[in-house]
Amino acid sequence: MKLRYLLAATVGLFSQAARTQSVQKVSAYSYQLELGGVVATSSQTPFWLRTNQYGIIPLESKFGTARMGMSRQYRTDTTLKSAFDWGFGVNGVFNVTENNNKIWWPDLYVKVKLGPFELSGGNRREIFGLGDSTLTSGFVAWSGNAMPFPKIQLQTIDYVPLKFLKSILSFKASYAHGWFTVPYIQGAYLHQKTIYLRFGKPHWALRFYAGLNHQVQWGGKADYLKGTLLAQNGQLPSTFRDYISLITGRYPDDLSNDRYTVFDGTNRIGNHLGSYDFALEWQQKSYRFLLYHQHIYEDASGLAFQNFPDGLTGISISRKKNTKENILSINKLTIEYLSTLNQSGAVFDPSAQYQGTDNYFNHGQYIEGWSYLKHTLGTPFIAPGSTLKTEVQDRFKGFFFPNNQLKVWYVGSAWTLGNNVNITTRSSFSQNFGSFSYIYTPALQQFSHLLSAQIILPKVKGLTLIGSAALDHGALFPQTFGGYVGVKKRW
Repeated sequence: MKLRYLLAATVGLFSQAARTQSVQKVSAYSYQLELGGVVATSSQTPFWLRTNQYGIIPLESKFGTARMGMSRQYRTDTTLKSAFDWGFGVNGVFNVTENNNKIWWPDLYVKVKLGPFELSGGNRREIFGLGDSTLTSGFVAWSGNAMPFPKIQLQTIDYVPLKFLKSILSFKASYAHGWFTVPYIQGAYLHQKTIYLRFGKPHWALRFYAGLNHQVQWGGKADYLKGTLLAQNGQLPSTFRDYISLITGRYPDDLSNDRYTVFDGTNRIGNHLGSYDFALEWQQKSYRFLLYHQHIYEDASGLAFQNFPDGLTGISISRKKNTKENILSINKLTIEYLSTLNQSGAVFDPSAQYQGTDNYFNHGQYIEGWSYLKHTLGTPFIAPGSTLKTEVQDRFKGFFFPNNQLKVWYVGSAWTLGNNVNITTRSSFSQNFGSFSYIYTPALQQFSHLLSAQIILPKVKGLTLIGSAALDHGALFPQTFGGYVGVKKRW
């Protein structure tokens, strides 16, 4: 084994600006450098070492990585608050494997704010949905599992209370246009919007949340579409009229015309996907409880809850502060259950009001479906076929996502040991049934686990040692055990 592969890292977070007392000068800038590497017993990196890392972790194990970044965040101290502020983020990742060297830019954006509103542009790490954003197994529609891609986005920075309703009702919203810069199709776009409501004043102990996110993959041109009933001469509809149609989700006026074929004429233009989200938050003096459900939809049947109970259900319990120093204590526990078995039934009837076989994340026009650069955009448990065991790939060929009917139980926890050691665990067990087209009999069972620790070195300000171990055991992914070590410095 070459020594260069003993350097590793899987996570680089560019987050926290330096803070001082409000009477002192406050810097909004932060800098970070991370070096590390992964080794594993098989040629594939374990599931929880590469999952929900924004696509920066190679599937190929035995790699080294270097990460550098800087950012400017909005000022938060009380003396320097302003209606207008600006910021940016630059995060470069250089990975070295036996077969390939690659540079990624998961963060490359600028942003400006005016009051509660923000306009941003570029690549930016984000997730969308209601739930535990730090310890989740992955939100169902947009999980942070894939590399970010260029977007222009207008959004509220946080929930905005409606004063005329005495702040009992608040809203949070976003609207974005993005570019799917992928090799298999040229000129494809993303439409994305979200709206969430919070019922309850900010100081209330009990608050209820509800909302939805809506994504549409649309437009583009590809040779594999030529000569098919999927597109006109390989070109998918991409006019402003088509854009208005997909924003509202209405059916086209014509069955077919010079812009699209009968495929779009009998369906909504574009690949639609999203989730209805619901959450109940209860805050006590020492704990915070969050109960949530994300209901997935891909068409009208999902919007009408014909695929119930498909989606992600979770509960998160957080401790607000540590009780004692130098004692191992749990700070957060998150338990989730994911089901995608229903899919509005096994029958697709074009004449019916609602069609079945929703076939999550796959799409006829976009051959790599709801993915970006080979990584799933939604829940990572619906994984690309290329990540499965060789015998599973050989036996069940066809869609980019051959396994989208599954049940998953997940437990994540966050611990502290004294003031300088942070520990995270992630464990998942899944039963995988394939799809309505390719049923796995019997179901393939899979267990994956991660134990990770970050050790803050108190004598060197901003220096952290990182160590993780993970394993995959089951019939879906290659059997593997691996780990990484790394060092991270913040300024």
